Amino acid sequence: MSFRILLVCTANICRSAMGEVIARAMLQSAPLPVATGSAGVRALVGQPMAPHAVGALGKLGLDGRAHRARMLDLDLVRSADLLLTMEAGHVAVAVDLDPAAAHKTFTLPEFAALASGAGGRRYRSDTVERARAIVQSAGARRNRRRALEVYDPYGGPPEGYDACAKTLGESLSHALGALLGPR
Repeated sequence: MSFRILLVCTANICRSAMGEVIARAMLQSAPLPVATGSAGVRALVGQPMAPHAVGALGKLGLDGRAHRARMLDLDLVRSADLLLTMEAGHVAVAVDLDPAAAHKTFTLPEFAALASGAGGRRYRSDTVERARAIVQSAGARRNRRRALEVYDPYGGPPEGYDACAKTLGESLSHALGALLGPR
């Protein structure tokens, strides 16, 4: 049994795609099985990652060339233990597909902040159940203010993609660190 994380953006050729590659790299030596994927609410199905996104990942020593965009659907929402979106509007689309997913769907920066705050609680380390408990705790502590979002660099200069990759890496580091527990 693995813990399943789905990253979601608009077209699935930039933010969520880069996030998936970054998360996979961070999880290579994870103490528990974590599966990652990505999808878009208006995906350019089958399209590769945007060239500047591939370039930004390349600067981090990562390769996004194999990525192909896919559409967010009900099966993907239901099969995920945690949905990390780039914008509040993406949260709304996921929850419209499956209202029961509201408790496990967050913007990435929102979840990173909420999950980091759950670190003081005592959970059994390194288990899928612990990761699910962190998600539940984050959902219970969520406030209804406008969630933090990840800037969309699509169509802009390469520097915007580099900044986006940095934001994704920082947020994923906090989120995954909380889910995986002390190391």
